[in-house]
Amino acid sequence: MIKAAKRTVKALSNLHLPDGRPDVFLYSTPRSGSTWLMELIWTQPGFKTCNQPLYLEVAPVRRHLGIDDWVELYSPEALPRIERYLARICAGRIGFTNPNPFRRYHRPITRRIVFKEIHAPADVARLARERLHCRVVYLLRHPIAVTLSSERWPTLPAMLASDHRRHFSAEELATAERILARGDRLERGVLAWCLQNAAALRIAGEDWAIVTYEQLVLDPLPAIEELARTLDLPRPERMVRRLPVPSVNVRSKSTEETRRLLTAGGPGSRPYLVEKWRRTVGPRDEARAMAVLEAFGLDAYRLGDVLPAERLWLRTGAVAGPVRQASGS
Repeated sequence: MIKAAKRTVKALSNLHLPDGRPDVFLYSTPRSGSTWLMELIWTQPGFKTCNQPLYLEVAPVRRHLGIDDWVELYSPEALPRIERYLARICAGRIGFTNPNPFRRYHRPITRRIVFKEIHAPADVARLARERLHCRVVYLLRHPIAVTLSSERWPTLPAMLASDHRRHFSAEELATAERILARGDRLERGVLAWCLQNAAALRIAGEDWAIVTYEQLVLDPLPAIEELARTLDLPRPERMVRRLPVPSVNVRSKSTEETRRLLTAGGPGSRPYLVEKWRRTVGPRDEARAMAVLEAFGLDAYRLGDVLPAERLWLRTGAVAGPVRQASGS
């Protein structure tokens, strides 16, 4: 009853009146900094957030979608239902997905939405771009860091039991099924990362804004410039001011040390946030984990380097930052 009352308050707290400007669809994986990035975009005038509108563990999501399990969500037959559901949110006809009205950037009247989706197939990001005319931002983070931060991977079996398999070769599927059956926690987490991100990287459009968690931590200004340009965000300086503020997820799930470094740590302390996983994962385990990426032909992250591939590091405008200062070499 309390949850139902909260949803009612959320639904009544906002009047969404779209003005024709594109909404933003943020696609990522769990524990990649997506809530932080969503909240940075929320600083922009006229925005409200829509956090995980396809998370099937929330009963109203299942009811509005008419979809009850992850395998069905990952099927092509689900896409028309997903489109109708998201279109109703875009039009302001569904309100239970509204943000908490007591958060700082809550606005009673809004014009644009930033969606954050971390459990759905990448096909939904493409649908949002092509059918709902959203601007897409795709956020990546090192797979070992994501795995160590995650408690479980609810969609992992569904990705191998659904039409999502079409994104992969027979050899890749054999590797995935072996790890699903006999892999340890580290291998299974990295496998979940690969199955979701390999598909996204293979279908990403040229107009997607692709950013990495590591750059947002170490050298954020070029990333914010790219987001402002690609997503039509008029007040990027608000995002810059918001950078030191941890997301609601960091405040509830991360260590005190992580929270302290995000809020008060200077540039010299920031590399710890992207390389701290090395304190618990030795070279042998790192090699095992990164071999999974190699099996899927993924080079966004490579063995021996905590940072993403050079091509993913943004260098826009005249901004100079600590590029590549945190390195495994």
